[in-house]
Amino acid sequence: MDDGEELGPGLVAVFAALPDTRGRQGRRHSLPAILALATAAMLSGARSLYAIGQWGRLQSPDVLRGLGFTRSATPSVSTLHVVFRGLDVGAFERALSQWAQARAPNRPRLAIDGKGLRGIHGEELPGVRLVAAYCDEAGLVLAQKAGPDRHAGG
Repeated sequence: MDDGEELGPGLVAVFAALPDTRGRQGRRHSLPAILALATAAMLSGARSLYAIGQWGRLQSPDVLRGLGFTRSATPSVSTLHVVFRGLDVGAFERALSQWAQARAPNRPRLAIDGKGLRGIHGEELPGVRLVAAYCDEAGLVLAQKAGPDRHAGG
């Protein structure tokens, strides 16, 4: 998936309502453009901030404009880190879910999948159970919900 022109305007529109927690000084890229880039990169297989940054640098100016960028340069890894560190995750998930549901067919067939993610041993990061609703026709997870790890505490 590398056509930012198709994905971009819808992503930029749903991300426009999200609060930008970065200071006003030094902002080179809009929050909706950064989040649209990250979403398109992740849909293309990027799995790290470095990979998202690299994916952005490899895109044509037309794709970048489609994702909401007004400059030819894309965000650095440190900018991506600052954005994601301050992001309202719940609002982001709701906006992304709204975008994904708009791309799904009227009566989608959903697959429900559950999995457990282990916590990190030696640190205070517990595991979590995730349940996701996946729409095969759209190729997207339409909703995901987390709950406590059922193996927590032993």
